[in-house]
Amino acid sequence: MLKRSLIVFTAMLVCMQASVASAELKIGVYDARKILESLPAVQKEFQKLGAEFAPKEKEIADKRTALVKLQEDISKNAGTIYSDEEYKNKQLEFQSKRRELQLLAEDTERLANVRRNEVVRKIQSSVDEEVRKYAEEEGYDLILRSGVLYAGPKVNITQKVLQRMSSK
Repeated sequence: MLKRSLIVFTAMLVCMQASVASAELKIGVYDARKILESLPAVQKEFQKLGAEFAPKEKEIADKRTALVKLQEDISKNAGTIYSDEEYKNKQLEFQSKRRELQLLAEDTERLANVRRNEVVRKIQSSVDEEVRKYAEEEGYDLILRSGVLYAGPKVNITQKVLQRMSSK
């Protein structure tokens, strides 16, 4: 009985393999991250973002420098020049400025991330559209985006899509 079940199971596997082989799907894979990192348009947009946020980054750096100087001043003059009241006031000023700097840095980073994501989403949609057009023109049945453990050169279309998008 076991031998007969094994023979039937093997026959089914052979039949399934034959039907899959005859279907011959054309499958492609592309690495969206590589395309986004390589496109000149993306680099240009990120440079614009860098320029947009440069004044805020400078403001943060200046405030950080001033905060370090204030902390050094407090440490240097703690028991000598400052009275207890002045020392407490300087400590409160330091804590207030540190919190203000932290909030400014967090808000700037959050806003930069939102803007960066907007740029990536906009360009990703144009990449997806280009991949769709390429797949239709080349007769692909299935295109996968990233998230694949391995894709051999036969199915990897990343460079082809990148060339098409770079030429536009």
